[in-house]
Amino acid sequence: MVVNDGTRPSSAEYLYELKPLLEGRARFVFATGTHRPVTPQEELFILGAAFAGKVSAVNNMCDDGTHIPVGTTSRGTEVEMHPWMLEGPVVALATVEPHYFAGFTGGRKSFLPGVSSRKTVVQNHFLACQPDALPGILQGNPVHEDMMEGTALLAGKTEIIMVNRVAGTEKVFCGAFDTSFYKACKAAELHCGVPVKQRYTSLEVRPGGTLEVSLYQAMKAVFLWEQAVEDGGELVLAADCPEGFGAEQMERLLLDSGSDVAVPGSAEEYLLGDHAALRLSRIRKRINLSFKTGIDMHRFGFSTPPERCQATQENAGFTFPVLEVSNA
Repeated sequence: MVVNDGTRPSSAEYLYELKPLLEGRARFVFATGTHRPVTPQEELFILGAAFAGKVSAVNNMCDDGTHIPVGTTSRGTEVEMHPWMLEGPVVALATVEPHYFAGFTGGRKSFLPGVSSRKTVVQNHFLACQPDALPGILQGNPVHEDMMEGTALLAGKTEIIMVNRVAGTEKVFCGAFDTSFYKACKAAELHCGVPVKQRYTSLEVRPGGTLEVSLYQAMKAVFLWEQAVEDGGELVLAADCPEGFGAEQMERLLLDSGSDVAVPGSAEEYLLGDHAALRLSRIRKRINLSFKTGIDMHRFGFSTPPERCQATQENAGFTFPVLEVSNA
């Protein structure tokens, strides 16, 4: 069983329903990708009382050297996955919602980056530096297409069943990793796409739910919603961020984004997070970005946020704007 990490909606409800089928037969991998391991409290949140502490459950430790090669994608990503993925049928429980460079999260993302090695994740995320890596877009999105190829390589070696839930709804799509994901994406596009008739002069975004745990997660709301702010306008990110930055590369990319960021020439030159620095640098040139996070952002060159904005978008990390005006 592959399940979300602690920054995504809980799998507990679905696992409870599957308990008669899974009890004594399943072990679990938390799809942490390159992120930190889940805490005991998060394990209980993810698995529920029926399974937490009662089953074999491990984090994907991307640097532990145990990942098994399953092939190479057409874009050159060397796909290495957690060894358990090749030791029997795999069932993955995922949540589908907008993602700022993969189009949508969920589905194939449970495997790449979820249970992949750091090398695989770095090579895939390098593609996020390309201009077609956009929120809500799958066709032509190089990150998404590479993830699909990587997961297909695994599916050629072991049986995969996906359970894709559309975030914020009761809709669930089960079956093959590709068909179930695409059906869920269509439903997510309808549910999560927010019509915007006119771009805002000032907008406050609040990520919502588990995305507010750290700045790394909360920034997803900025990347999703910045396009809804007019040139020269104001965007404010509001989140408590109790875990602070949330990723070791976060301070570096904030510093780098204050000036021109060069596009890495190859995956070998790319450092994890460079795509975010590149995107953030472009955002900072176009609009005024400020923060209500409890973190001192002045040292990264960000200004004090205004007292009030024209509008506030709640759950901004789980939605994306559908512009009814030109984004030129």
